[in-house]
Amino acid sequence: MHSLYDMLLAQHGRQLVPVRCAYSTVTQLHRYFEEVVLENNLNALVIESLPLSSKRSVRSKVRIRDLARGRRAFFFVHQADAVTDLASSLGSAGPIILPQTIDAHVNEHFIVIADARFSALLATVRGRADARVGADEVIWTFEPDIVYSALEYLMGRVGAEHPYHAAVFGSAVRTSMPTATSLQLTISVTTKVAHLLQEQAGREIAVNRIATAIRESLELGVILQKTVDEVGVALNVANCALRVEGNSSEQALTYFYFDDPAEKATERLSQNLDRHCLHFAERQEVIVVDGDDLAQADPQLPHAVVPLVFHERLMGALQVTSADPTRVWHENEILLLRTVADQVAVAVNHAALFAQIQQQALTDALTGCYNRRSFEMQLDKDIQMAKRANHPLSLIMLDLDRFKHLNDTAGHDAGDEALRLLANCFRQELRGADSAARFGGDEFALILPQAQTEGAMQVAERLRQRIEKITIPGFGNLTTSIGIATFPQHANSRADLFRAADNALYAAKRAGRNRVVLSEAVADPSHQTALPADDGSTPDVASEHVM
Repeated sequence: MHSLYDMLLAQHGRQLVPVRCAYSTVTQLHRYFEEVVLENNLNALVIESLPLSSKRSVRSKVRIRDLARGRRAFFFVHQADAVTDLASSLGSAGPIILPQTIDAHVNEHFIVIADARFSALLATVRGRADARVGADEVIWTFEPDIVYSALEYLMGRVGAEHPYHAAVFGSAVRTSMPTATSLQLTISVTTKVAHLLQEQAGREIAVNRIATAIRESLELGVILQKTVDEVGVALNVANCALRVEGNSSEQALTYFYFDDPAEKATERLSQNLDRHCLHFAERQEVIVVDGDDLAQADPQLPHAVVPLVFHERLMGALQVTSADPTRVWHENEILLLRTVADQVAVAVNHAALFAQIQQQALTDALTGCYNRRSFEMQLDKDIQMAKRANHPLSLIMLDLDRFKHLNDTAGHDAGDEALRLLANCFRQELRGADSAARFGGDEFALILPQAQTEGAMQVAERLRQRIEKITIPGFGNLTTSIGIATFPQHANSRADLFRAADNALYAAKRAGRNRVVLSEAVADPSHQTALPADDGSTPDVASEHVM
């Protein structure tokens, strides 16, 4: 037997126009039709078919009980549906349950309302093969003639599939035949439907805008701020907060939207997100707190929180809070949050992969320092900034002494370890604004923005002394030769500055290695560090360097 949806389109195709909606929207439309009966206390015949759900919320069960109270209510449901338990517990006061016996009817979703002064129906079939993913086509009408056709079809269906209930069902239909339509009730539900479809369109636009931001931007901050702004507006909430957890070396990112720009309760929202992320680490279930779930003394407002999950890995949380203390979150609103959370989780993962690839392209895999290409780009950038701000900049070039001999005697693994230890010295001695690059082989370059010659000399000497204490088994202690040049004292361009520092490095080599040499452009003996004495002592350097 065909579904009610198919029968109606076959008989009244010119009068009914299917509208494509997200299934969550179909569910909300279904509720609006129910509310006409409940809010106006209609003594109507209510016939519903519900898609299979083995678990139904308390609110859903209460709604079904209220629909059956004092009126004739029939529900077509699967035998495994949780509604069957409700009907048995309510006995004669509950709805009449008509178990589905044909698989084709299991995914039906319809409601038919018949009353002397009001008639309405809504019907769809969930999960059609020709339907767009995540959407179904729904039809609805308030025409008594079409509702009458639906009731005739349902009487035939009950007679064929549920003969024991046929007499009761037929009697209920005959005493509830629609004769007129209340304009007031029709306008009421039509207004709600129009508002819901408008909200759905707005939410789809929000999702599309977020998806566009993800496609067009590689900057994670831009994507996350766009997300909270679009979600906050689409759901008409007081605030929206998004947390993306960092890894061991990065801090978490948190972005906010506030309906009232004057409100900046970021600390409170951050604490809430901390708590929710701890909850999601144990159970990745959506948190939904409706207005009717809150006690009068509860200081909380209705809120909903969904986890950001990518391949079962928790990546953060998305939270919305309503200023309306009576707000109840609808399924399509939670679906929007889940959809956006999934999009953001994918975007965060892609951003991390991009950052990793970018890092690999700009850094040396062995030492973690910049490579030659990124060094040249960084030096250009820092020199331009130094020119604009009229600040100095120093460049240090250094390499390990007798590195080839180290590889030949202790092995290449020992040579690699020596380079890694050298890079560790840079991380310990340099400032955050400084840059270290592996220029090639055992040669390194250090960029020191806003560093005068004296400060660069002191940094270089500290490095030389630290490196001198590193011992490589099978080889002995490391030593290094260092050359320094300062912009604009020794050069006014990147190429000239590099050449000056490189020449100073080779001057240190020629002078006997294990020393710091300043560019010959200012060949002042006071600027050159002497070779350490045979007893291992080192010359005194100033305790503070000038930057």
